[in-house]
Amino acid sequence: MDEREMYAEMNALLGTLAKAFDLEPEQAARAVEAGEIAIAMQEDARGERFLAAEYRGRSAQIYQGAIRHAPQAD
Repeated sequence: MDEREMYAEMNALLGTLAKAFDLEPEQAARAVEAGEIAIAMQEDARGERFLAAEYRGRSAQIYQGAIRHAPQAD
């Protein structure tokens, strides 16, 4: 992977994190840099891989083409 391709992939990830947590992309980048967004690769019960992301008590599962959120506690 060349540097331009890696940069495009990182931009896509930051954009997806921003969308998942209702942030601006710049806010998502700062949160990742500050360690406020935790990201881990996981696999669901069907064997599909996804990124599990957590930010300020909220979580999201980021699949290829889809974002799933855990139900919010009232």
